[in-house]
This record gives sequence, C-alpha cells and structure tokens, in this order.
Amino acid sequence: MRKAKVRDFMRRRVKCILETKSVKEAARLMKHYDIGGLIVVDKRGKVKGIVTKTDIVYKYVAGNKRRLRDIMTKRLIKISPETTLEEAAELMAKHHIEKLPVFEGRKLVGIISASDILRIEPGLHTVLFELLKLKGAPLEEEEVTSGLCERCGNYSEDLREVNGLWLCEKCREEE
Repeated sequence: MRKAKVRDFMRRRVKCILETKSVKEAARLMKHYDIGGLIVVDKRGKVKGIVTKTDIVYKYVAGNKRRLRDIMTKRLIKISPETTLEEAAELMAKHHIEKLPVFEGRKLVGIISASDILRIEPGLHTVLFELLKLKGAPLEEEEVTSGLCERCGNYSEDLREVNGLWLCEKCREEE
C-alpha cells in the first residue's frame, strides 16, 4: 500500500508577506485568510522565514520584539513534496512546529500544517498529540480562550477558568 505523500495534500497557494511589512499587517493577513502563518519573503520573492500566530503572541505581544523580521523564524524546517505524511508529522513533533513549508529544490511549492495532516490521516494523531502536549495545548475538552488574565493582566491565548476567574498558565500554576 502506498503511503500518502505531502505533494498530494499540501496547500499550493502559499500566503506570503514582505519582510518589510509590519507585524500588524501580518496579523491582519492571517485573520483575513483564516490561517496560522505566513511565509516571509524579500522584495525579490526569496523566502526569508515564516511568521506564525505563536510568534506574534510570544515575541511581539508578550515580548519586546517590534519588527516582523525580528519575530519571524529564520531557520526553516523544510520538506519535499515526496515526504510521507507520517514523516512530516514526526518532523513537526520533533521540532515542536505546526507548519512545514514544502520545497522542490530552492522553490517554495506549498505548505502543510498539523491540522491538515490530522484531517487527512487521523491515525497520525498519536504523533501530533505529542507535539500538542509538548506545546502545552489542552489535552482534554476544556474551555480555552484568549484575552487578558484576570489576575496578572497579561495577554494570553491560553486562558482557562479557575474558581470563576480566567487565568493564564502562569497564574494557574500559582493557584
């Protein structure tokens, strides 16, 4: 039986943003297209990195970085279209990432995400479950929201209700 390959399921229309654009513009594009990341390119179209929602929250909102080129991930983990979905899932888990740009040689030809893989190959949930566990994502059905922590006032994408208050991870640990 032939193993499913990335080329058969990757998204070929990859959304990109110029490295000179603002973080706010990147966030607007992600919201508009309902995606979790953008490939960052220079004015010649050369791939320079990737920026994700996580980068924006941790490095821009909660950190001190202000420019897109400062918060993007520059060392890309790349895969080939010939990579199997299982290999892609293992790579995501190993490197704690949720998106893999797909390259043929030096040319960007697509992108695949952990949610794409789960939709296609639900049997790979064990590998991706490890990724989510390592990233601190909720593992059971628990209401999670984003906003300001009602104890410390910091922004979090992982607010959970504890004793009637919406708390970030750090404040929940102190509880």
